[in-house]
Amino acid sequence: MSPLTAAQVIALVPTGLTAGIFLGHRAGVSRAWSRLSPSAFVQLQQIIHRTFAWMMPPLVIGAMLGTLTWTVLLRSRGPAVAFVLLLLASLCLTRIINIPINRQLMMWSADAPPAEFTQVWGRWERVHSTRTMLVVAAFVCETLVLAVFTQSSQ
Repeated sequence: MSPLTAAQVIALVPTGLTAGIFLGHRAGVSRAWSRLSPSAFVQLQQIIHRTFAWMMPPLVIGAMLGTLTWTVLLRSRGPAVAFVLLLLASLCLTRIINIPINRQLMMWSADAPPAEFTQVWGRWERVHSTRTMLVVAAFVCETLVLAVFTQSSQ
């Protein structure tokens, strides 16, 4: 396998998985949370966090490293820098907003959620919507660049 092919796989797989996880959360849990009792919401989000907290860092780091490597190997062949910037913006939002709120969430008691949980979680949801769009756009860009690159090399 060539270095370019390896970089493409390392970029596309974790970017696609991250986009799918973010989009799945946005389409499901994000729509349901306002209908749950505060206790049920905190309990659900803590379960989700424990499930994904170990999985997301390797996916996001893999997506970023694979995408950066792919971009370097492509050099001037296409707008590859666009998907690096999209992923980088998503990563910054996640690090600055979502992760600190997730840490807060894990300290909440499901039996007595804080009164301001809807305001705090509302901010998480707004940023999550933005980062979902960014990662989905990065995945679409990567897929399009791969299709164009594959077609032009035939």
